[in-house]
Amino acid sequence: MNKTKIIACRTLEAEIMAVLPKDIDYDFLEYGLHNTPDKLRVKLQECIDKSKEYETLLFGYGLCSNGVLGLKTPKQTMVFPRVHDCISLLLGSRAHYDKEFKQFPATYYLSKGWIKEKGDPLSSFYRYCDKYGETKARWFMEEQYRNYQRIVFIHTIDNCKEEVEYSREVARFLNVEHYEIVGELDYFRGLFKGNWGEEFLVIPPGKDASLFHFI
Repeated sequence: MNKTKIIACRTLEAEIMAVLPKDIDYDFLEYGLHNTPDKLRVKLQECIDKSKEYETLLFGYGLCSNGVLGLKTPKQTMVFPRVHDCISLLLGSRAHYDKEFKQFPATYYLSKGWIKEKGDPLSSFYRYCDKYGETKARWFMEEQYRNYQRIVFIHTIDNCKEEVEYSREVARFLNVEHYEIVGELDYFRGLFKGNWGEEFLVIPPGKDASLFHFI
């Protein structure tokens, strides 16, 4: 029986499965939970409570709008990437993300998984159209994304031609520049190999994740 399990967002499924060792089990949760951190927290705790047979629980989540705060388990070690969200995971490090943010703070990042799960502005526009009509939908989009200056597609795995073209379509829709960046899977490799240095938060049994840990 495997002793380690990763619980992660489905937007990261392709990257995780590309480097996941056979002796680690997995559970992917729907992307939409990001929009409601309280629901994300409840769902994550349910997954933790249902995974009592494992010794170590890894997470493909960062702080995620405080959605992981308060998670706890009495007998297992929990390991989180010490990041605010999954963009740092896709780029390979928090330092890489901080560098990009310092130069280009008004950036919307996309990846193969984000596009597959329809976590992009164009998909949001279509959902708004269905719910509110095109006129209100366009107003919502203009208000929500008016300060963005570019769309960046993060390459992490092969065969992303269709996703890159869609990413360009999103940029055209928002009337902003489009760029591509090569990401890395080093964060995931370190998580799976147990190389838990400063870029990871290791929470012992009986303790819970707090905001202080992620700062």
